[in-house]
Amino acid sequence: MQKSVVSSLTICFVSLLVSQIRTRYLCESESKIRSPEEGAIRLAGSKTRSQGRVEVYLHGKWGTVCHNAWDLPDAQVVCRQLHFKGAVSAAAGGTFGEGTGQIWLDQTKCVGTENSLSNCSYNGWGLIDCSHKDDAGVICVAGTSATETFVDHSLELSEDLGQLFDSEEGCDFLIHGYTYTGENRDDGLWEMVDTTVCAHRMILSRFPGLTAPHDSDDRNDSVWSPIPQVTIVESALCTIRYVYTRKLEVSRTTAECIHQLASHFGMRRLMEDAGRLFTKLLPEDRSFLTQVSFYEYSVEAGDRVLQENCLQYMAWNFQKLSTSKAWSSVSAELLQALLSRSDLVVPGETFVLAALEDWVSQVNRTTSEEQQAALLARVRFPMIPAKELIKLRYTSALYSVHPTLYQEKVLKGFQAHSLPFGTLKNSSNFQADDRDYQARIYTAPPWSVAYDQSNTQYYKKPSLRTTEHHSTPVHTSAVFNDRKVDWQLNLFNEQSDCSSRGLLCDSLPAARMRMSTHKYQDQGQGSIRYSNRLLLSCRGRFIFHIVDFKEDFAYVPAGASVTYPCPNEGYIYHFVVRPEYI
Repeated sequence: MQKSVVSSLTICFVSLLVSQIRTRYLCESESKIRSPEEGAIRLAGSKTRSQGRVEVYLHGKWGTVCHNAWDLPDAQVVCRQLHFKGAVSAAAGGTFGEGTGQIWLDQTKCVGTENSLSNCSYNGWGLIDCSHKDDAGVICVAGTSATETFVDHSLELSEDLGQLFDSEEGCDFLIHGYTYTGENRDDGLWEMVDTTVCAHRMILSRFPGLTAPHDSDDRNDSVWSPIPQVTIVESALCTIRYVYTRKLEVSRTTAECIHQLASHFGMRRLMEDAGRLFTKLLPEDRSFLTQVSFYEYSVEAGDRVLQENCLQYMAWNFQKLSTSKAWSSVSAELLQALLSRSDLVVPGETFVLAALEDWVSQVNRTTSEEQQAALLARVRFPMIPAKELIKLRYTSALYSVHPTLYQEKVLKGFQAHSLPFGTLKNSSNFQADDRDYQARIYTAPPWSVAYDQSNTQYYKKPSLRTTEHHSTPVHTSAVFNDRKVDWQLNLFNEQSDCSSRGLLCDSLPAARMRMSTHKYQDQGQGSIRYSNRLLLSCRGRFIFHIVDFKEDFAYVPAGASVTYPCPNEGYIYHFVVRPEYI
């Protein structure tokens, strides 16, 4: 491949010396010969080859993929098509920046076993309902399948060096610093104690950033810290042992610091592995102070993957975040990023507005009216029930501060509740990418119903062996208050539960959410579709995974494949109905 590219460049360069016209002809000819095949894919928008924005080649043009219905099976197909071992995650729209030109695919639904993305189900080439803000991405497992065979004694060597470090035999270099105890002080900060370790100059000298001073023969005078800030010295001490053993124990008190040190000293593999551990550490802190701290660090470090992981966890668990100790420490920038997301899991849009008002009351001295207005603009007023919109003038603490903005937003909400969508769509102020008309993930009745795995009222073994029935309005708009859709709900934990209904479940556990009435047509002016979700809650403590219903089914992944780890299988299943106009 490299020789062929060099040959092409050489032909073009020589031709340039002869004739600019001939050069253009030859270069274009070479380009045509080497054009990608139809349906080829590539990753863009990232410096790392194993992750990026997904782009597809069709009709001589590269185009992007919309993130509607985009999830892990889709990412698996992309990564396998690009010859990676597998997918780490399906990145949300905009994670790797916005593409340009054509958007080729929307509503992509892969099973995960397809050979290429073009073999999956989708709306049709170029039939899309999104913008480049929604461009989907993937994060693949770095490295391709290896064929080499080699001898590796690194494990034994690491163990020996670890014992040498712990014994301090022959050490000639003292390092002083501070270590976190894991306990919180009264002011909310982590408690630290003085710590000293003894290391070996020869081993540390392998890394230019860890060079020990050579102007002292007395080891007790050799006092060194790789980075002067005491708040990260603990991770410096942990990283010193990593230099010996290539193994490291990461906790929520050290993860951020280890990632920063690894980046500082060029330990790329350590930085990537530490970054992957952030997702496992996020659920550990119920105060949300760690999650907010990780996010602020990810912004400072420019780590887009970590930033998305933190945003996603806080969006899925927004209700608990808004009542946590960390709520007042959330920055306006972080809150704005959260309020812009459609995967915000909340009882309803009224809750979003109330949480915003509470945040403003807590940080009132540090937020300007311009920031407040920018945040209010992210609230989806058309998703607030009509009877709640009427009350806002009297119940909202921010109404008197921003009366004009409220009047415009409330009017928009009333229009959404009183007019068919076809009429709204034809109005002059309607924009196709306006997310105000898109439902988030609402968990309050009637849009959600939950089943506790440990509740024997619904489970046997556990599974819903009998079909449960649930009813919702056709849409959140008041236009449809008297029109209902009936849903049939099932949970299958054994293949016999599926086969007894003449079904074949691809994997278990599985959930089925089936509409028992036909899809509603908005009087010929528009249609309503349902992008339903299955939420997995870990004993009610936090949402750890969300699955799309595809063709009425949602499959619960194995423990290692869930987004955030749940230490036991005491799941609570939330069936969520999400109507949207198309």
